Amino acid sequence: MDNKALSIFRYYKNPEGHYFPLIPATLKYQNKIFDTDALVDSGATISIFQSDVAKYLGIKIEAGKQIFLGGVGGHIKGFVHKLEIELANKKFICPIVFSYEYFVSFNLLGRLEFFKRFRIIFEEKKNYLKLE
Repeated sequence: MDNKALSIFRYYKNPEGHYFPLIPATLKYQNKIFDTDALVDSGATISIFQSDVAKYLGIKIEAGKQIFLGGVGGHIKGFVHKLEIELANKKFICPIVFSYEYFVSFNLLGRLEFFKRFRIIFEEKKNYLKLE
């Protein structure tokens, strides 16, 4: 058996009693660091974070590559930036979209770059997520 590092994250329970697979994430841009939680979203192609995160880090959102994202909630315009991210003690460069039109309460971790770095196991019955 392989001795891979295993990280287990309990799902977040919101006030209405719904559970979500949130994990801690650290973003680094130049000399600034931002710690937050993000929803692991297997349905999202790319990660998307709220514009307040970009503002804190000193990122000029419009300086990134413009992209249009579509999903259940409609379409939004965003801008892709490549940032260093740390998840479960692994650091790597990840494309992250910042948008002034993103009003969901969670930052999202999409598949691009993130999913290929981990074996991801959603334990829905037990309300936790495993990363190895």
